[in-house]
This record gives sequence, structure tokens and C-alpha cells, in this order.
Amino acid sequence: TEPPQGSSAPCRPWPEEPSFPARAGPAQHRPSVMSKLKSISRSGTLAWSTSADHPALLASGTVAGAIDDSFECSASLEIFNLDLASPTQDMPLMGSVVTSERFQRLAWGAGPSPDSHPYGILAGGMVDGSIKVFDPSKIVAGDGDAALLATVDKHHGPVRGLEFNWNQANLLASGASDADMYITDLSNPSAPTFYTPGQRSQQAPGADISCVAWNRKVHHILASTSHSGQTVVWDLKLKRPVISFNDPNNKTQRNSVVCWNPEVATQLMVASEDDNYPLLQMWDLRNAFAPVKDLRGHTKGILAASWCPFDNGLLLSAGKDNRTLCWDPLNGTVLSELPASANWNFDVQWSPRIPAVLSTGSFDGHVAIYSLTDCSPPGSAWTGGPGAESAPSARRAPKWLRRPAGASFGFGGQLVSFGTPAAPAAGAPPPRPSVTLSRVVTEAEVLSRAQELQAALDSGDVHAYCARKTEAAAAAGSAADKAVWGLLGVLSAEDARQELIRYLRIDADGVAPSEGAGGDAGVAPAAVEAQPAAPELDEDAARSLSELAIADGADPSGAADAPAADATPPAPAAKAP
Repeated sequence: TEPPQGSSAPCRPWPEEPSFPARAGPAQHRPSVMSKLKSISRSGTLAWSTSADHPALLASGTVAGAIDDSFECSASLEIFNLDLASPTQDMPLMGSVVTSERFQRLAWGAGPSPDSHPYGILAGGMVDGSIKVFDPSKIVAGDGDAALLATVDKHHGPVRGLEFNWNQANLLASGASDADMYITDLSNPSAPTFYTPGQRSQQAPGADISCVAWNRKVHHILASTSHSGQTVVWDLKLKRPVISFNDPNNKTQRNSVVCWNPEVATQLMVASEDDNYPLLQMWDLRNAFAPVKDLRGHTKGILAASWCPFDNGLLLSAGKDNRTLCWDPLNGTVLSELPASANWNFDVQWSPRIPAVLSTGSFDGHVAIYSLTDCSPPGSAWTGGPGAESAPSARRAPKWLRRPAGASFGFGGQLVSFGTPAAPAAGAPPPRPSVTLSRVVTEAEVLSRAQELQAALDSGDVHAYCARKTEAAAAAGSAADKAVWGLLGVLSAEDARQELIRYLRIDADGVAPSEGAGGDAGVAPAAVEAQPAAPELDEDAARSLSELAIADGADPSGAADAPAADATPPAPAAKAP
């Protein structure tokens, strides 16, 4: 019942009348909508389990800055199980522990050792500036008193940036108010050690760190962004920043999120929380003077973003316009959209272990789990922000559903295959997929004979080929093969008719000589003697000739070719008296 944007007409209820589908414009279409799998009645910041043995666990910490209808001010850390086998949308609670402060950020790491910490370790950035380290296995076991491993009191403001290193799970990066940044080594969680990534002078004075992110490819590279709009990339080996940048067109931009491309080490995404400048900017550190691409689709500031670890062509973003979009950041288009929430989604994350599954946390008091594989088709026109682009629907198959390799046989023993070569050495460009055509030989002897026959057919010298085969059959002592190849040699000769007549010992008048001394009547003995001596027609050759004659519809005895001049017509039948 709200009036259109830009209209001053008062709100009034619309009369009930049949609804008609909206007409989609030629350039924009509504993206597909994901369906909800699970839901929890919590206002919590979230973290997925990174353990390969327990990938379906989700931690929720009571978020700071939100309060429910009962004005409950307590805080807790809870672990839920994503039970996809259950038909209901409820998620069973595995365990919980009460905390003294609320959470700004939550991170789940693999831990220093799977033997001592089978579920990994949980770290919470608290609103009072402390970092609390928990053992999830103790929480699941119900031993809440022993769940807290350590408390780190190094920051002086809310810890909004918190993330474990993807390659060295014992390293935890954190950022808070007044540009405070620390690297915590949790090799011994009960006695952590600390150091700074470098001097604070690169950040604007008093800038609050809003997010930190480890590079997925180079484990000693760390990025941080702040509410001042500046993003800094740190090199922990050099212990100093290597590059810093901000949007040259908007010096007052307020950044909320920074995340790295999981496949390209030099690309990262920065989100703006500014309502006047709500966009996602893709930067490439090879040219950090301007962003490579702007993703425009939100109408208000962006609060959270997450790049899919399984497919760098999928990116999630949630904004103050109560919308959560799934982007193709490589093309700058919207693939799908989550159902609109009643309030802001302040947290959105991909599961690091289960492809296509993602979670959202909203200020309306609900945590929701969605699946990218359950997307309904577009139903009506979609209107994005200025310059927004969208795809008709999420029809592009994600990378985890694509075949990494494949092969198919063709005629002649040919095999076509495709795939990606093995990973190159460090620093080399990533390999490109290739298609290979090869020949598979299982019986070399058969292939050699087939090639010899094909060569004879191509050259037209079949007669010589049959002669060689006849000689080989005679040398092997195979009378049947000798007879067959001999007959084929006769039929493939240049003058096949004359050769066949000589082979069958037929005279010029088409009469075969008898086995007697004088032969048939009417044939001179001299004519018979004039015929050249032909090889004796053995039983196998005669049978082969008979089969050929029957196939041609001829009489193998030669009676069909006998002259009919001396034939006496049959006498007419006598009439009955």
C-alpha cells in the first residue's frame, strides 16, 4: 500500500481486483529467487565450521546493537546442526555457552591440531574490544565451563574485523577502532602470542577497521578496509603495507567489507556502506588507480558480502535495502535473489565445506539457510538501482557441478578427452582447459593388418595384396585361406573375366572340358590341349565360388550360360478324344 517512489499521494489500501503479471522490460528481468532450507529465531552473527569431519555445524553469537521484544540483554554462543535429512526447517541445537558481552564478529578456524581440537576453534570479536577463543567440542559436549580457552585484550574498541588464515589455521587477524590491527598466533590457544602487521600510519587517523581478509592464494598477504574508505594490503613477511587505495571519485566513501577473489590472487572486492554510493567495486592490484568494475544493484548501503570459495563467478551481497543478491562478479550481472527480509541482513556467508549452501543473519531476529540449487524462475519485472544489470535466471552451472574432465570414443579407435592440466609451479599462470585427440590401440597386430588393407585399397593394388596373402597362407599351410585369397586375387585382377575363365578351365566357347580323353562332342582335342594349365579347383575354392554364384543369382555349374540353339522345344500335349 505504499505509493510509488517520487509520488506525494497519500497511502491508501488498493481495491481488491484480479492481479495480472507485470510486464518485463526488454532489457531487465527479475532474477530467480532462492528457497529457504532452514531457519532459526536468533539475531546472531554467524560462522560456518571449517572442519571436514563436521561441515554441517553453524555457530551463532548474539549480535551487538540488536534487541528483541522482551528486551533481553544476555548474550550467548550457540552451535546448530544443519540437518538436511529432516523435513522441517528447524535446526537442532548442539550446545551453547553464556558470554559476558555480545559479538561483533565470529570466526571459525581449523585449529592448530585436529587431535586436540577435533571441531577446530571459534573466535569471537566482542563489543568491548576483547577476543574470546572457544573450543566448539566442549560446547557440543555440554562442558560450557571449559569451553573458553583464552581472552585477548589488545583492542580498545569493537572488533569488527576477524578472520583465520586459510593456509595457516593458527593465525588470526583482527581489526578494531582507531586502526588497531593484530595478528594472534593460536598455536597454543591457552597462551596466544601477538604481533602487528605493520605501522598504523597507512590508515587514516582514527579510522575504524571494518573488515579484514586473508588472501586465498598467498598466505602472508592480508587486506583491511576501514570506515574512512581506505583499503590497505599488508605483507606479513615484510611487516609493512605494500599498497593502499581508495575510490578517487568518492573520497568520503565508507567501506564495510573487503574480500579476495578465491582464484585470482591480485583481485579483491570492496563494498560501500554509504547510502549515497551503494556499490561493490572490484579492484586489481596490478593497477590500483581505479576499480576494474562497479557492481550496481542495491539502492542503499551494503553491509555484508561473501565471495564463493568454490566458484569465483558467484558473489553474495546484503544491503540496507533489505535485499540480498547473488552476483556474477565477472560479468557484473545479478544471477538470483534471496527473498526480501523485514529488516537489514547484516551477515551473509557461503558455507566453506558444503557447495551451494549459504546463511544470512538479519536484524528481524532470524537466521536463514538457503541453497543456490533451489531457485524458482522469475515471476515479474525486476527493478534494480541505476545502472543495474541482471540475468534472466540462474541458468549458468556453478563450477562444482561441471565435469572436471571427460572422454569419449569415436570410430577407428580415436579418443577425444578434455580437462585441465595439473597445477603449475608457484608464480606460473594457471593452466587453461584443453581438448586432446588421441588413438587407443589394444591389438597392434589387427591394426597393422587393417592399415595394410587400407593402403592397398587406397592405392588400387588389391591384386598384389591378395597375391601376398595367398603366399602367406601357403607358407602357413592353410589350404582354406589359400583358396579364398586365390579366388579374391582372380576377381581383383585387371582382366578379371579372363582370369576367372582360366581359373575355372573353361574354353573359348564357354564349355568346360570333361575329364575323359576326348572331352565333349563338338570340341576338338587340340582346343582342349590349347588351354593353359590352371590350378586344380579344390573343394574349398569350389564352395567359395558357389557362394559367390548364389549371391549373384547364377548357376555355379555353368548350365545357365549354355547355348540354347540345340534345345528341343517340348511336344504339345495330346488332346483327349
